[in-house]
Amino acid sequence: HVHPSFEFSMYAAIVSRRVLIASGLDRAGPPPRRLLHDVAEMFQFSRAIVGSLTDNFATSALRHKEPEHPIDMQLARQQLATYHSELRKAIPKVVQVPPDDRLPDLVFVEDPAVVMEGTAMLTRMRPPSRAGEVVPVRPALEELGLRVVEMGGGEEAYLDGGDIVFTGREFLVGLTERTNAAGIEALAKAFPKWPVTGINVLRPLLHLKSMSSIAGIDLVAISDSPAGREVWRQIEANATHKYKKLVFPDNNGANCLYINGVVYHPPKEEYPESYKVWETLDCPRVSIPNSEMAKADGSLTCNSIRIN
Repeated sequence: HVHPSFEFSMYAAIVSRRVLIASGLDRAGPPPRRLLHDVAEMFQFSRAIVGSLTDNFATSALRHKEPEHPIDMQLARQQLATYHSELRKAIPKVVQVPPDDRLPDLVFVEDPAVVMEGTAMLTRMRPPSRAGEVVPVRPALEELGLRVVEMGGGEEAYLDGGDIVFTGREFLVGLTERTNAAGIEALAKAFPKWPVTGINVLRPLLHLKSMSSIAGIDLVAISDSPAGREVWRQIEANATHKYKKLVFPDNNGANCLYINGVVYHPPKEEYPESYKVWETLDCPRVSIPNSEMAKADGSLTCNSIRIN
């Protein structure tokens, strides 16, 4: 019998190799070295897209399991308003996609598009209920002056934005029930300048960002759960750069936004032990509540698309 972690490792390595070939990076040699200043510039955001809550979010949004306590819609709206307010303080131009009761998951607006250097690729999401989200997201992308392209790879290629951790040097992309190898290859072809590394994510976690995010230059926030430890092992083995890590006791406690030198993370009330880790970070920080979105598998990163 093959140990599961070995199977995951081999599959991730094979996918990463296929992605390098698909993107042309395999023939071009090692990826270009990026100076710290250049990496920092990738996290200087001037534009953003945010979503809206629908009246039926609490009953109709997808989730792995029903939460112990039902979603409080009044609190959810307050939390999302705080999120939008903080982003507008940090980012000059923020466009909001209007609500559509046919698309209750559209508040997680990060999933339908991937944006890099002036180009936005609309993703193909596996759940049928989310397929239509690219329609209202497209005009928001165009309003911000982006070139919008369709995702390639055929009808069997799937990709969620929530599976992408962009480090400023490369794309780390989760292989999950929402994102498959064909989807990762489509991403590599859409953005051939950037290395793309596939990372297997242990179930039942939904996305790579369900337990990891970027918390600073070359700094990966990651949980100390079995899934988080396995993801970190693969990052160390397969990524094109050697990163530092900041380890958290909670999966969602490790999810943050790194915007213009400021880290936005969950508050003490939601993850008290993880909050202690955030307190060790020597940079400006802002807490943003997200408890109600989390009941539908949403993290802070899910609620926006950040654009240079």
